[in-house]
Amino acid sequence: MESSSTSAVARLAAVQNHLTVQPCFQRYGIHNDKPTGPADLARERANASFKVEDMTEVILRGKENVDALIARTVELKKQIKDPRLQKALFMAMAFYSESYSMRIYVHEMLFRQALMLFGTAEQQDKWMDDIDNWRVIGCFAMTELGHSSNLRGLETTSTYDRATNEFVIHSPTLTATKWWIGMSGETATHTVAICQTVIDGENQGINWFIVPLRDPKTGKLLPGVTCGDIGHKSSRQGLDNGWIQFTQVRIPRENMLMKWASMSPEGEFTPSPNPVLSYATLIPERFTILSGSQVVLAQTLTIAVRYGAVRRQGNHDEQILDYQTHYTSLMPGVAFIYMLNIVDRELFDKWDQVAEYAQTDAGAFMREIPDQHGVSAGFKGALAWYVTEILESCRRACGGHAYSAYNSIAGLIGDYGVVTTGGGDNVVLMQQSARYLITTLKWAQEGQEVVGSVSYFNDYKKILPQSKTTFQDPRDLLSHEFVIDVLTWACTKKATDLVDILNKAGKAGFEKAWNDNQTELVRLADVHAWRYFLILYQRGIDREKHTSVYPMLRKMGQLMSTFAIRKHLDLLLEEGYFDGNHAKHVRQLFLDQCADLRKDAVPLVDAWIIPDYILKAPIGKYDGNIYPAYFATVNAAQKSFDPPAYWHKYAAPMINAPRP
Repeated sequence: MESSSTSAVARLAAVQNHLTVQPCFQRYGIHNDKPTGPADLARERANASFKVEDMTEVILRGKENVDALIARTVELKKQIKDPRLQKALFMAMAFYSESYSMRIYVHEMLFRQALMLFGTAEQQDKWMDDIDNWRVIGCFAMTELGHSSNLRGLETTSTYDRATNEFVIHSPTLTATKWWIGMSGETATHTVAICQTVIDGENQGINWFIVPLRDPKTGKLLPGVTCGDIGHKSSRQGLDNGWIQFTQVRIPRENMLMKWASMSPEGEFTPSPNPVLSYATLIPERFTILSGSQVVLAQTLTIAVRYGAVRRQGNHDEQILDYQTHYTSLMPGVAFIYMLNIVDRELFDKWDQVAEYAQTDAGAFMREIPDQHGVSAGFKGALAWYVTEILESCRRACGGHAYSAYNSIAGLIGDYGVVTTGGGDNVVLMQQSARYLITTLKWAQEGQEVVGSVSYFNDYKKILPQSKTTFQDPRDLLSHEFVIDVLTWACTKKATDLVDILNKAGKAGFEKAWNDNQTELVRLADVHAWRYFLILYQRGIDREKHTSVYPMLRKMGQLMSTFAIRKHLDLLLEEGYFDGNHAKHVRQLFLDQCADLRKDAVPLVDAWIIPDYILKAPIGKYDGNIYPAYFATVNAAQKSFDPPAYWHKYAAPMINAPRP
């Protein structure tokens, strides 16, 4: 019989084994009882082919921004002397979330941007100081219960009353209720509402109006305004998405945003020179969605890549990130997030220029808006769809552990879920992009010069005869210009075929022909979006040629160029532009490029410098010691090891029932 002391030692050893990592390497003749994760990640980082700090500077647009990001918390702590406020600061950081950022976004991007794009100089002088200092808290009332992407079908009305020189805002039906309006449920004091403008009994189209919602002193709803919270959602519970109903709410004439359409003090209405101007505020919203995609992707990919480098599985305990099926599912996403980051800068540099035209050159603004609208619609649709694919690939790459809420990925997927329908349903946006492509190709066929993302249509006569690729060597696909030529032909051919179909249908049959070819129209928009995405990325990294990380940026662009060709191989094969051998070369090059980028997978996600307390995912810890952290997280949430009440009521009687 063993002694009590020996028994106690054995029990302590068992407990220690349960609480520490004990890899079963002995069967391979390897005797090592230390966790391998930290060593694996250290080796991955030591083998980086580029300097991570230099890549971080590219991501954050310069060293000064890196320094500011790191130092800002310390700076604030130094400025705040009150310990209670210091604690509040760090509590706020701990609770930092997508919901919080969306509150800022709704006020500063949607509400404020609407006033900047649609308001006159006088209106901006009146409102902007209060908006910038949050004395006015705004929301953006566009979507309705029965209408969303079809803005021309919106029901909320703004009827001009000549007797009082006021507009009367009204929700005539249940389906006219403004719906999903962020910040309206509990917070906003004002909204910009898009309404059908009715003057002397005639509908003059949609325009934007500033409508007060709540008393700024009491927070109570104003007469005629009814708001409520939408309720529990799949995610972002901290954002008060709400609904708004207006019952004969009167606002001054001056509350109509009148940069483009206007109503004079004498009651004379001047319509907008172009109806598309009413949609202008949606353009930066859609670009910003792509910016926000980086936040979700950077976290999710960091978790998945680190886990893949730490997790070992197989006959020789290989890192699962070394399996081809694993790295080919993650490496395109790693490259894509860098492309988003670079293209984001290009998009907003251009948009800032266009937005400035709204203040200084109305003609230039109206010339630029159609292409900006077409690009934003196509990018939001095509690229946001791909983001959802990346997120799901990351979840699967982490196996069952990603299903745990403690490892963040499930929550990040939930946060992003709204994006494919919010800000415009992706299918509808892709059709808007396709309509722009069809229209501009027709213009080019009529001899008009088209500009911007569709300028290649000017050369459609030269492009179409090149019906067979010159592709001979897989290395051709490493040329940016070659890949763009391939996608240019694919876009031009598909657009030309669709124009012919729609022209043959005539006006009477246009809607049916459009519906019968919807999937091909979406396909066209997708090819065009990826083509222009690659162009903007190359333009963006050309600015980084002087940096040490340019070769890595170029390598990621080459991978995604191959990815784009691979994504649209079906079209290229259908049209006979590629043959089977070409397709095999594309597939093999893609596999080789993914394998090559896998070598730098960990450093590439490290460059986003996301700390563990933001990731909130034990399996994505920076130090690689994931299993103790994961177990500790789960164990800390365990309320009791005693049997629950239902066990005694239901399980025990079955277990202890007498045998027959």
